[in-house]
Amino acid sequence: MPYALFSNSVKVSKAFPSKSDVWQHAAESGLVIEVGLGEEDPPRRILDMGYAIHACAADTVEGSDATGMSEHDMSQMIAACQLNQRSAAAAS
Repeated sequence: MPYALFSNSVKVSKAFPSKSDVWQHAAESGLVIEVGLGEEDPPRRILDMGYAIHACAADTVEGSDATGMSEHDMSQMIAACQLNQRSAAAAS
């Protein structure tokens, strides 16, 4: 089952074959942070605020750039990031 990265319920990445692949993509994109729960516990990796990994339908074959993202995926990601920035600004 494929998985993808979502922001505010909008798919912002291509579909990947596993959750592990999505985590790697999120880390490479700077969307993973480490949170320490205590001195004895190792830090835990979490996604940046507003992002989640969900199962999704497999992507259809269409043109993509060097990042592996189609124009449609890029426009959705930009829109979701703008929503996420507004949400973060309102929360602070």
